[in-house]
Amino acid sequence: MFTKEKIKQLQKALKGLELYNGNIDGIVGSLTLGAIRKFESLMSDRRLVEKPKDQLDELQSSTVKLSQDTEGADIEEALIFTLKNEGGYVDIPQDRGGATNKGITINTLSRYLGRKASKKEVKNLNHKTITAIYKKYYWDVMNLDNLQDQSIATVLFDMGVLTGPGTSARIAQEVLNITQTKKFDKATLQALNATTAQEFIPKFAKRHIKRFNEIVANRPSQKIFLKGWKNRANRLLTLIHEDDIENKSPKTNQTNLIGEELYALAKEVGVPKEDIQKMIDWQKEHRPQSNPRYWVVFKIKEHSRKKRMHIFDRVEKKVQSVYATHGKKSDPNHDGLATEFSNKSGSHKSALGLYRTAETYIGKHGQSLRLDGLEESNSNARKRAIVFHGASYAQNKFVKKYGKCGRSLGCPAVGHSVVKDLIAKIKGGSLLLIS
Repeated sequence: MFTKEKIKQLQKALKGLELYNGNIDGIVGSLTLGAIRKFESLMSDRRLVEKPKDQLDELQSSTVKLSQDTEGADIEEALIFTLKNEGGYVDIPQDRGGATNKGITINTLSRYLGRKASKKEVKNLNHKTITAIYKKYYWDVMNLDNLQDQSIATVLFDMGVLTGPGTSARIAQEVLNITQTKKFDKATLQALNATTAQEFIPKFAKRHIKRFNEIVANRPSQKIFLKGWKNRANRLLTLIHEDDIENKSPKTNQTNLIGEELYALAKEVGVPKEDIQKMIDWQKEHRPQSNPRYWVVFKIKEHSRKKRMHIFDRVEKKVQSVYATHGKKSDPNHDGLATEFSNKSGSHKSALGLYRTAETYIGKHGQSLRLDGLEESNSNARKRAIVFHGASYAQNKFVKKYGKCGRSLGCPAVGHSVVKDLIAKIKGGSLLLIS
């Protein structure tokens, strides 16, 4: 549709707007698409809706850092969503906030700069400054880097911007049925990481709508803003991805013996018979009613230049082998060989053992798959946020260039080009053995 030269021109323009920091190569990758989405959010000029001022409250919170082995949510993604809700530049004399652009008032900008800001500076706010302000006064205060699910982090951030971080925390705690501290403390963050977007977001949006109705009931003059508030809360529902709701179990064939055909398939790629036997034994003992179509063995001790993760399709009698990563502390010399393993949170090491795939979610790396550790050697998988996700450093191009995969924080990551297909196959109950 577009020539490479045209795409290069687009990349140059986005770089000139300080939205793109990739190469001018004419290739439409994630960086180019991300820059386009940032541009779209900045150009969105919805009518500015008055914020429910009696709900705006300061969040008294200290920095919390959960010990995890995966990267948390990303403010850039959340901001793309939120900026579409915030108006462009306005300077209405009756508005006590004064000159405002993308939800940032002249007083907020002055506070950030440490001096009196001018209306011109408000009008000419760039994406870098906008991001820094929202990060300082909202994202970091709410400790949202600790959340694994990008959708959950985004809805908390968006309502935090609209109603105040403390209100966002309090309503989240009410939805989670935990103590209401109005802080994104350790207990709250852990509870948020234990829930799903499918379960949390509808309740969170509904509770906000109830609160907006209560505000108008107490202050009828605010009714003019009610529709806008409700529309913003309802827009949160668009962050629930269909895949989260379906969460289908892996395809099964009850007419066959559990694990039938696996031994022959494993032999094709040199996977020991003992590995297959271990998986089948667990399935027979704990899930005898289920016979998954897909089974996975990750031979993590082999060099990462090899396609060492093997996905066995028991029905089609096929094997798919892909590149996969190990934790960076498992390979301290970064020579492509994993030699050290751990089940400890924050170790950034891979953990050996048998895992069972669970539900999907959207995280910093896109669609990801949660894993449950089934042995003492990997029992902290959930706590550590060890998940199956995509990564650029597991792509064929990366391995060809560097002679090895890059390293994760402990997660078994595969290339972005194959991750969605693999997640669709193995989610909801397949076994994955890391040995």
